Amino acid sequence: MMTIPKALSSGQAQTYHKLEYTSAAQSYYKQGDQVKGEWQGRLATSLGLSGEVTAQEFSRLSEGQHPQTEVQMVRHREAVEYQTASGKTVKAVEHRAGWDATFSAPKSVSLTALVGGDDRVREAHAAAVTVALNELEKYTHARIGGNNPAENTGKFIAAKFEHDTARPVDGYAAPQLHTHAVIFNVTERADGSTRALQERPFFESKQFATAVYQSELMYRLRDLGYEIEPGKSGAPELKGYSQAYLDASSLRSQQIKDEMERSGVSGPRAAQIAAHSTRDKKQTLTREEVLEAHRNVAAEFGNQPRQVVMEARERAQTQERNPDRETGAKEAITYARDSLFEREAVADERLIFRDALRRGMGETTYAEVRSDFEARRQRGDLRSVETTKYASGRSFTTPETIAAERRLRLAIKASPGYVKAWLALAATLAVESRFTDALQAVDSALKIAPENTDALELRKNLVANQVQH
Repeated sequence: MMTIPKALSSGQAQTYHKLEYTSAAQSYYKQGDQVKGEWQGRLATSLGLSGEVTAQEFSRLSEGQHPQTEVQMVRHREAVEYQTASGKTVKAVEHRAGWDATFSAPKSVSLTALVGGDDRVREAHAAAVTVALNELEKYTHARIGGNNPAENTGKFIAAKFEHDTARPVDGYAAPQLHTHAVIFNVTERADGSTRALQERPFFESKQFATAVYQSELMYRLRDLGYEIEPGKSGAPELKGYSQAYLDASSLRSQQIKDEMERSGVSGPRAAQIAAHSTRDKKQTLTREEVLEAHRNVAAEFGNQPRQVVMEARERAQTQERNPDRETGAKEAITYARDSLFEREAVADERLIFRDALRRGMGETTYAEVRSDFEARRQRGDLRSVETTKYASGRSFTTPETIAAERRLRLAIKASPGYVKAWLALAATLAVESRFTDALQAVDSALKIAPENTDALELRKNLVANQVQH
């Protein structure tokens, strides 16, 4: 899944880069003194960023500067203290460096890749993260300021760091394959100017990005011979693992869950607070200690990772290598359309993709689902609708929904009693001098009967009275 907490300050980002993101203690299964980061994003490419992430480039971007020239691309705000009129000391927020979008593999995938030793699984995770970030980038928006809506730019800079263990709990760092993607707080507009990011679209895209990541990952793993099943929380897992072993390898998740239950709180923000409050003190664990602990836990549960990998390799020799992805995509989009528009008249495209990808998990790819979606849009089976001023994505409806709404409007219009009810409400509100509410009631009546003379006359009087007051 993908998680994205509140923004990192420039100081936090640089500290994390030095002590967390690049630390060898975060990647015990890859030899080396440091974790090598990798650049991604359309803006990264246009600025000449590729390959390995350097400390200097990361530091400059976290300050809102050009990674090579140090030119300030985003206005930098220092964290200064000042006193209010009442004498209270307030500290202004430090410059926001960016957001840490973290993609975490399902526990069974981590065990297979790391304890089971199948590097192809690790490669599948990396490829799925790349696809998900590419799609998330399309919803990048620039802050314009004032009452202006954010501008969709579709460009960002992300620095990716792959880790393979969770934070230790009681001296045990469980296997946990995950990638930190630090999305820096800068984008480029169509005119070439640079602006800070509007963060809201990223938070609105979390479930969509998670679905893209999981779908891409599971399709690749199924192609390698692995079988998929729903996990305890509904997320996809690889088949062949006992729940007891998964729980024994998920101590950090359970620790956070226990803290939230103890505090009586819930939600992503509460989980973030619980994660910080339950962190163990820094421990120096050697690579040999960590890997031996993983092997010992696996042995207690019958060495399941080794068995799962062996069976997958055998299965891959005989299974059909190229299933009909196009048919799977069609069925997935049909399911998403029918289920969403049964409850809603209009749906954000990200919700359609989310539900379709969940339905077609392991059977098709995001590219195929997107292709079928666009084909239906071209045919008119899915029709775009006007969105609100601040919407971060496109919204769609169906011809059937439009026809049903027209029938409903005609039925209401044929009922003069309904219009009279709106006008009676408007008159009552006007007596109470609630002219804005009264106007809304009249406008509702006019939507049903645009040429109703009583409604038109009442609206005229309401506007006049509102001006007088």
